Amino acid sequence: MVKPPGINKKLIVPIILLSIIGAIAVFSASAILSSELYGKPYYFFAKHLFYLMVGFTIMYLVIRSKTEFYKSPVFVYSLLILTIILLFLTFSSPIINNTQRWLRFGSFSFQPSELAKLSIILYLSYFLSRKREQVNKGIYGIILPLIIVGLIVILIIKQPDFGTAAMIIILSGIILYLGGVGIKYLLSIGTVFLMFGAVTLYFYNYALKRIVTLFDYESDPLGRGFQIIQSLIALGSGGISGVGLADSTQKLYYLPYAHTDFIFSVIGEEGGFIMTFLIVILFLYFALQGIKVSLKTKNIQNYLIASGITFWIIIQTLINISVVIGIFPPKGIPLPFLSYGGSSLVVLIFAVSILIKIGSGKSK
Repeated sequence: MVKPPGINKKLIVPIILLSIIGAIAVFSASAILSSELYGKPYYFFAKHLFYLMVGFTIMYLVIRSKTEFYKSPVFVYSLLILTIILLFLTFSSPIINNTQRWLRFGSFSFQPSELAKLSIILYLSYFLSRKREQVNKGIYGIILPLIIVGLIVILIIKQPDFGTAAMIIILSGIILYLGGVGIKYLLSIGTVFLMFGAVTLYFYNYALKRIVTLFDYESDPLGRGFQIIQSLIALGSGGISGVGLADSTQKLYYLPYAHTDFIFSVIGEEGGFIMTFLIVILFLYFALQGIKVSLKTKNIQNYLIASGITFWIIIQTLINISVVIGIFPPKGIPLPFLSYGGSSLVVLIFAVSILIKIGSGKSK
């Protein structure tokens, strides 16, 4: 398969390297659990490879595409409407771990909240670039996008998924600011969302307990503090160079969600500080290249899309790593390109494909 000329290799290389590291880590972290549940050690690993194949096939098609379909109103609004419909459908899905976040399709599942992140980025970028006169009117000019963001946030909170809801609010605020909405209006909007969040936490007591536990996780080592303590043990056990590939002990039912939300802990135990540092460097390099792409583009819609996708990956990475090192409450936020999870992986690669297309000079 020949790459099209002019492809932005500085963006695609860190994604490929992170994906390779992630695939190896997923196999190591999930082999024992996979054997117990499905009788074969490679079940999760095989599905992860399938998701990678789907994602990179989409990437190839997006980069080779001769149109900027992701900027068209038909695509933007279709994706937004599809996202909202799928979010509503989750309420009729099976309850898993006291949540309704996934839609089941045979042995596969899809998490619409992952698609919501990309939908919001594309929609706000379209609105802010095409409705400049409305934006200049202040908060009254952005009532519609605020209603849409609010609706999606409420649907995600109802699942419940506070981590993703918070991410969408933060991303929306960044894009609105970059799109020309005044800081005083954003502060007013932010205050409303904070008040809404405080009330929501009051009714969802378990989320409030997670935040409280963060500051005193040792008081309940076998309960709410279990995840954080086991994660810190894994990272501490790795030392400088790690205990060796596949030799993690914390993944042996000590560390919950070892191949998903806490994959960074397993990597830290098996690969040590050296491997975790390499991962952080790869993310920083990607972030730098993503910011360069957004600053170089002369089209406002492309600028907002590129900025939104870059900040999305930066924020999600920071949240996940902050959770595993114990400075942020567990949120169920996967580590981009490394954690197991088809919805997150495919949607993220699709989003990065758009960023690469913009950065390759194939988007006006």
